Amino acid sequence: MTDASAFFPYPDSKLTSSSGFLNNLHEDEIKIVVGFGQMRRYLPDEYAVRAGDPGRTLFIIMNGRFQVLVPSPRGFDRANDLSAGDIFGELAFFDRLPREADVRAVTNAEALIMTPEGFERFRLREPRLAILFVLDLGRILSTRFRTYNRRLAALGKL
Repeated sequence: MTDASAFFPYPDSKLTSSSGFLNNLHEDEIKIVVGFGQMRRYLPDEYAVRAGDPGRTLFIIMNGRFQVLVPSPRGFDRANDLSAGDIFGELAFFDRLPREADVRAVTNAEALIMTPEGFERFRLREPRLAILFVLDLGRILSTRFRTYNRRLAALGKL
C-alpha cells in the first residue's frame, strides 16, 4: 500500500486516530477519486465559499491554506485554519442548506471539488471506493463533532 499522507496529511494528529482524508487509499485509487472531481486553484484572499450562498460541493484541500470565517455579531470570526488533507463544504454537500461560513484562501491553494453529480458518477462506477469515501467523511465529521463537544463541555455549555 502506498502512503498517501503526502497527498492528504492531517495537520492536527491529536484530533483524529489516523491521518488526513482518504489517507488509506493507494496512489492509483486517489487518482481515480481525483478523476471524478474538478481541481480549482485559489489566490490568497480569494473566497472558495461565502456564508449564506447556496452550494452542494465538497472541497478537499490538496495544497495551500484556507481560513474558515463564521458570522458573528462583531462581523466574522476566524473559526479554523485548514490545510492539505482537510475538507470543507461537507454540511451543504449533505443537507443542501446554504453555506454556514466564509472560506478564504490564505496562500496560493488548490482544492479538489466534488459535486453531487460527480459523486453520483463515482458511486456508480467505483462503488467500493465510494463507500470508503463516505466512511472517511463520517470519520472526519465524527472527529469534528467530538472536538466541538469537548470544547462546549470545557465552556460549561454542554
